[in-house]
Amino acid sequence: MTVNTRQAENSPLLFLFRIIQGALIGGGAILPGVSGGVLAVIFGIYRPMMAFLSRPIQTFKTHWKLFVPIIIGVALGFWGFAKLVAWMFSGDSPIPLALFIGLILGTLPELYRAAQKPRNGVRLTDREKKNNLTALIVSFVALMAFLFFISRQTSAQDLTPTLMWSFVSGIIWGFSLVVPGLSSSSILLFIGIYTKLMAGVKDLNFSIIIPLMIGILIVAFVFARFVDRLFERQHGIASNAVVGLVASSTLAIILFPPPEYAIPDFITGAICVAVLVAGFIAAHYMGKWGDKIKPAE
Repeated sequence: MTVNTRQAENSPLLFLFRIIQGALIGGGAILPGVSGGVLAVIFGIYRPMMAFLSRPIQTFKTHWKLFVPIIIGVALGFWGFAKLVAWMFSGDSPIPLALFIGLILGTLPELYRAAQKPRNGVRLTDREKKNNLTALIVSFVALMAFLFFISRQTSAQDLTPTLMWSFVSGIIWGFSLVVPGLSSSSILLFIGIYTKLMAGVKDLNFSIIIPLMIGILIVAFVFARFVDRLFERQHGIASNAVVGLVASSTLAIILFPPPEYAIPDFITGAICVAVLVAGFIAAHYMGKWGDKIKPAE
């Protein structure tokens, strides 16, 4: 390692830059339609992050200069974007929900195209195409059935982030960090607990934050190595399964929106459509930009 390289690693600007990257990853885990895992891939720290989650002590000793600012940034981003989301959903307007639906839908074309690309440059065989399609359909149907079951169980009650629900939400949320492309926030939006969790994080309610973080960390540490290997060895199947999950959670929100976000009149409906289209376009071009700057694997 040269002197210039060591100076670059110790640079305060690089430390600040890593904090910003971590904040965006934390925010990506918060915002529906955005994936913290995808942002980690774009920033070139997904593989180090998976190694850290798989072997935390060993990896931290050798890469602590990378992980310290990233961890600080993730915590700040998670809290900061929670305040933003809590503010946006503070009323009963359906417009923020329309924006997030547009953002989610805007990621689907790029996710689908990426899922069909062979990693070794060789054209997919008919069997591989069939397996990919099967994975997409199975994940779509399975999540739709799960969301329908959850909605039937929670529709008659005012779902609140109890210790159990905060922990379960953390488990669901954890997959956004380790599965590139998956936005677990949309699932929590459909269940109806998302905005209340964000309000709890914003207010630093540790009876919500602690079980939420425990659930996230359990998923991250237990499934990090498995998910990394799955995407490495069965990229097509894993990627198409993510497409099915994202499509299913989004369709569920569109077909069965939370009652408090019902569209009251034509003008509000027109605004929602415009915002949805704007969100779709923004996410679509952000996905294209991310694909261009994604580091080579």
